[in-house]
Amino acid sequence: MTTEQSKEELIAELDQSVRETLSYFEGIGQASEARIDQWGAWEVLAHLPYWHYATAWGIESGTAGGPPWLLSAGADELNATCLKLHEGESFEELISQLERAQERLVRATQGCVDLDADALGMPGGRMLTVRERLRMITGHWRNHARELDEAAG
Repeated sequence: MTTEQSKEELIAELDQSVRETLSYFEGIGQASEARIDQWGAWEVLAHLPYWHYATAWGIESGTAGGPPWLLSAGADELNATCLKLHEGESFEELISQLERAQERLVRATQGCVDLDADALGMPGGRMLTVRERLRMITGHWRNHARELDEAAG
């Protein structure tokens, strides 16, 4: 039988993943010319704030008795929009935004009373719970940094 992680465990894993990933981008990631498909380190960094905020908005809405955050488009379209919106911003600016987004997401999660409540609505109607989103973000961040590091050799 699988034991569900507590809120504190989920937050601790998320924090660790974010710290590790931001450490990569604060250091060797900025100088890396590695690419995963069409994305380099800047593109990876630039799409992350929206997803943190969207998750926090969904958690906050649910905590207040409202609906989950509904995504207006698929991930590829939203990511492309994120890159356009952050055009011209430096690594330092993006890292600062991500640090604030992480603080907000942690605060929202700490105030969440039901980790199995819907937090994010995907196009097509699929709903992701708070627990699913936190796990997804944790793995997503780690995978991006690992893939870029491996592509750099």
